[in-house]
Amino acid sequence: MVQNEEKEKEEIELEKIQQKIAIEKRKKECLAKTFEEKALDEDFIETEKQSMADQDEIKIETAKKIEDGRWKLKKKIELMKQKAKARAQALNDQLSQIRTQMSKDIILANRNGDLNICKKGKKDHDFRESYCNQAFVDDWVRNSECKSDEDWCYTCCEHEFGSNFVSQRDNCYDMCDRKVHPVGFVKFPQVNGAAIFKPNTPLKGDGHWVWAPKELTKAA
Repeated sequence: MVQNEEKEKEEIELEKIQQKIAIEKRKKECLAKTFEEKALDEDFIETEKQSMADQDEIKIETAKKIEDGRWKLKKKIELMKQKAKARAQALNDQLSQIRTQMSKDIILANRNGDLNICKKGKKDHDFRESYCNQAFVDDWVRNSECKSDEDWCYTCCEHEFGSNFVSQRDNCYDMCDRKVHPVGFVKFPQVNGAAIFKPNTPLKGDGHWVWAPKELTKAA
């Protein structure tokens, strides 16, 4: 009777947790259709299989406890409690991880950042270094890609604009495709036999250069 009561208590507790997980699983499946997070489904399936295997193991151990006597039964019941508690904790930890990942995915998808940040980092390497270290603290590969001249701008655009702002991200990509012109002087055609030099002048921040007004010079 003691064994049966303990077993019923454990089964009720585990069933409550499994019910909570089933509810969260349905929420997660809906979200996965949007963000394509199918990998989490496989984790849930594996969890359910492991849970069933644990229940079979408990049944086998329970039969042995009856044969071994009251003293051994007491010891094994205590072991069952510990295993059930550990299993419940593992399930709750997994539940918390799934909720955290779902929240992170939603935040990233709804991120609508600033194109000018990515534009600034194309020239300002100190700014780029600081940005990458803050944006990719736990991802060494992404951190390294972010700091490179080749990948900086596109990595920045993907980080600044989530999947719900594809148009803004495409605009950011277009900005990345524009070449960065050096600041200096360009030579214009000669006027009255003398060459004219004018500083490069941006056209309203779009990365192109405009023709500077000619100034008449006296021929040498």
